[in-house]
Amino acid sequence: MEISAELRNKLDLLKSFLKNKKVIVAFSGGVDSSLLAYLSSLHAKETLLLTIKSILNSTEEIEEAKQFANHYSIPQREIIDNPLQNEGFIQNLKDRCYICKKELFSKFIEIKEKEDFDLIIDGSNVNDKVDFRPGMKALEELKIVSPYILFNMNKQDIRKISQYYNLKTHSKPSGACYASRIPYFQRITKEKLIMISKAEKYLKETFHLTQLRVRLHEDRLARIEMLPNEFSKVLNQKSFDQIKDKFKELGFIYITIDVEGFRSGSLNEILN
Repeated sequence: MEISAELRNKLDLLKSFLKNKKVIVAFSGGVDSSLLAYLSSLHAKETLLLTIKSILNSTEEIEEAKQFANHYSIPQREIIDNPLQNEGFIQNLKDRCYICKKELFSKFIEIKEKEDFDLIIDGSNVNDKVDFRPGMKALEELKIVSPYILFNMNKQDIRKISQYYNLKTHSKPSGACYASRIPYFQRITKEKLIMISKAEKYLKETFHLTQLRVRLHEDRLARIEMLPNEFSKVLNQKSFDQIKDKFKELGFIYITIDVEGFRSGSLNEILN
């Protein structure tokens, strides 16, 4: 696959930016951070991938990140984090993401300074500047560099370049931490996060859904968001019964399917 001259220019700028630097990559294993990890391993002087391991992320995502790092022989380190020890985080106010990012990236900065790395980079792109993303403020305060924003690259650009390099992650669905499934002002608990993670894993494995969210509202109501072109996989009585039985087993009382389908950041709609 070829890429346009404009996109190649952006790519060249990114590669030049990485050259001769000791770089820490905030690495989740998603499409954005995977491309940064790959490019940094080729063009930076030294690369270290730091991956957060916590209750907010699925074990599958952690394993996929590890497999990517191993496949390309890029040094990776897992950082254990327990966000439920932070009262500000579990209160789940509008600045929840800011609190979380500030805590996580402060840990990265300690490693950067102790091991004499030049900079920390993350996979935020220009699309992230459109939605409500309070975590971006934390990155700015801590001087975390977002190369995609620096060189005006959006999600589509990242997927195209990933495909250009034959990275399997080029078509990987966008992810988000499990806390993003709980509406603002409703407390985040271990019980809720486990319910959400088990529910999403069940839907993916049983019905082969590629992109979904299980939003957990008050009164233990599950609102399932999935891609509209995958509705047909579950819109039948047999599937309804299966989902009902499993979700009730997990602790949900009410189970709904959102007719609008999957929307990244749909819980931000209440803020508009």
